[in-house]
Amino acid sequence: MFMTRLLALVLACGAIAAPASSAHHTVALTHDITHTVALMGRVTSIRWQNPHVVYHLAVADANGGVVDWEIESRHVQGMRQDGVDVDTIKVGDLVTMNVLLALDGSHHAATASVILPDGRTVRLCTVTDNRCP
Repeated sequence: MFMTRLLALVLACGAIAAPASSAHHTVALTHDITHTVALMGRVTSIRWQNPHVVYHLAVADANGGVVDWEIESRHVQGMRQDGVDVDTIKVGDLVTMNVLLALDGSHHAATASVILPDGRTVRLCTVTDNRCP
């Protein structure tokens, strides 16, 4: 009886944890980590929460239009360790984000660094330090 209940508990915990673990991914599997691309644009929204801080950046394209880029950064604690807090980058700021482009060609990228409006550069690498361009 004890083993049956224990097995049921283990299976229930696994079912609950599976979506969370599959939602987190390795940047190297989804992005080109061999080089960065500079995207200059205006910050249109920020989601400051785990598992990743996410910025939306309005970037001008070659045809004079504007493309919405979703830029995924580090987790909240990692951002704070890099010297970035909720007020460092604000909606409306014009920034240059050096990013790792998504392999699927979408307008999604992962941060490597950002040049802030005051000219400071902050490294926000989303891959391990020894593999960050």
